[in-house]
Amino acid sequence: MINHDQLHRDLATLATIVEPGCAGTTRRAFTPAHAAGRQWLTTQFAAAGLETTTDAGGNLIGRRAGSAALPPIVIGSHSDTVMAGGRYDGALGVLSGLAVARALQHSGQVLRHPLEIVDFLAEESTPLGSLIGSTAMCVGLDEVTLSLEIPAWGTLSDALTRSGGNPHAAQRALRQRGDIAAYLEVHIEQGPFLEAAHQPIAAVTGIVGIRRADIICRGRPDHAGTASMTMRHDALAAVAHVITTAEAAASALPGTVATVGALTISPNQSNVVPAVVRFSVEMRSLLWADVETLWAQIHALLESACRSRGVTVEIEMIHDSAPVTFAPELVDIVSRACVTAAGSSVRLSSGAGHDASLMAGIGPAGMIFVRTKDGRSHCPEEYAAQADINAAVDALAHAVLHIDARERDLVV
Repeated sequence: MINHDQLHRDLATLATIVEPGCAGTTRRAFTPAHAAGRQWLTTQFAAAGLETTTDAGGNLIGRRAGSAALPPIVIGSHSDTVMAGGRYDGALGVLSGLAVARALQHSGQVLRHPLEIVDFLAEESTPLGSLIGSTAMCVGLDEVTLSLEIPAWGTLSDALTRSGGNPHAAQRALRQRGDIAAYLEVHIEQGPFLEAAHQPIAAVTGIVGIRRADIICRGRPDHAGTASMTMRHDALAAVAHVITTAEAAASALPGTVATVGALTISPNQSNVVPAVVRFSVEMRSLLWADVETLWAQIHALLESACRSRGVTVEIEMIHDSAPVTFAPELVDIVSRACVTAAGSSVRLSSGAGHDASLMAGIGPAGMIFVRTKDGRSHCPEEYAAQADINAAVDALAHAVLHIDARERDLVV
């Protein structure tokens, strides 16, 4: 049914549409390279018999009509990349959907449900935000968000217009619960578990919750030779306690991770006591209670470490997203499809965010993970074997046909 060779040619072709002079596969949202990649996708969508449009939220959508008045089965992901990324992250999901549409066109089979293939706008982080297209479709973009302006990038409203969206009618992209029959996304795992388990693909059960805080600790600069250890207001020394506490506390909570990063130190000199440290703390877990517990421990230690050194602390909560559990009924369908395609199936949760986390808010959502060599992603070394990709897109096709044949709606 699926033309695997064409799928791999598509992956290779899209990987050539990149920003000049950049390492790896670099096709960031809102750049000419991203626009060129979407123009190529538009041509491929049309050749596969899909009616292609860009919605008000900047999402590129190819639609194949169904035989009944039913909500669509949606397959999606994103074609934008990080700087110096790989060819599979995001692109594999969009092109897997295209492969299914091509197979239906070739066979002449008409589904009961319409089929939509979606390239969501700006899933990866940009100065203007991330998950922009899926947010527009599932939550909505408000005026405050659209008016966000970043030097050299302009406003999100301007960027949305350049991407074919319509910020003045952004609410037209918004869909409600019940507007889709199901959402499916093929994605590389971006982790080591499938490789360690010797499994090519997996059904995904859900996506972790994420809490991220930006923190500033302010002490006092002093001469590194003449300021005694008892008289220092060393901001970096306080932060060092946070780093080790976050590592130890997260390690004590199975399935929970914590990362301290984005450190800037001022003055960053060998002979001056660090006065100001800016940094971020990010926590992820499928259990939101564990995120809350971990943050409480880190916060208490931070306050104590700063207070004992005469250092002040400022905390800004940047991001809070609760864990997402995919519809069990759809996870079962995807799992059985994986068995049919690969002979076996395992289930994993996702430690990374995906468009599927937002799509789960408007209908049943599921994902298929593909084994990633050495768990590497967001780098030029990102790699998934052709045989594993073949199994994933075959499983995707089986899941689509199963969903389409059902006489009753999936339970969210």
